Amino acid sequence: MQAPATKSAPLLHQEHDRLAIPEDVPELGIRGGDEGVIQRLTYLRNTVFAFVMVTYSTGQPRGWVVVEIKPERKVRSFTTIAR
Repeated sequence: MQAPATKSAPLLHQEHDRLAIPEDVPELGIRGGDEGVIQRLTYLRNTVFAFVMVTYSTGQPRGWVVVEIKPERKVRSFTTIAR
């Protein structure tokens, strides 16, 4: 959901859905069930992928996880955030 304050003002609030990561990603310290924020959904060859940003409890970014949502839920790839 995007809701600018006025027509000419910049975007002040943007809301994204959360998604539970379906399996462990030890390289990022993620356990199955940990949640991230969906930043983008992509449909490619009858498959839906979610690009999910996972953060630490402090709000610092931990990494990106690409999750196949349909036809089956599984982690397809991941990347760490450069520090």
